[in-house]
Amino acid sequence: MSEVQELIDNFEKIAIKDNNDKEDKNNQKIEQLNKQDEPNTIIMKESNNEQQQQQQQIQENQTQKESQIDQNNQKDLNNNQFNEKELEEAFINKLVIQEQNKEEKQQQQDQTKIDDQVQTQEHTIIKGSMRSDGTMRKDIKVRAGYKNADMIQRYVIPQKRK
Repeated sequence: MSEVQELIDNFEKIAIKDNNDKEDKNNQKIEQLNKQDEPNTIIMKESNNEQQQQQQQIQENQTQKESQIDQNNQKDLNNNQFNEKELEEAFINKLVIQEQNKEEKQQQQDQTKIDDQVQTQEHTIIKGSMRSDGTMRKDIKVRAGYKNADMIQRYVIPQKRK
């Protein structure tokens, strides 16, 4: 275990030395560039300022977009809640209408049953009779309350009435 630990420690020391060497080289290069390009630093500063301004504008645009998205999401949520309420009301109304339709159909069925019963009671059937030559007459269906023309009394003026 100690050998492994020693290897790890050596590896870390080597990595640290390499990093330090790289940093030193980078720092030397930066110093050389700074000495050579002092006028360029002013231009770079200006470009950095422009970049910062652009980044600020981008951030402002993003915040505006985010706020608009939040507002739109809030509106959508409100609309969804409103739509859900409307859907619930419509569903309830539909159920009520279906119940009413069922009741109406039941009433119509009951009424037709009653009408059928009344129709069966509203007529009588006179069975066909045998003629003298041996043929049969047809059955006759007579409505309730029907009076034959021969059975109806004719109007008699008051002077002839007894």
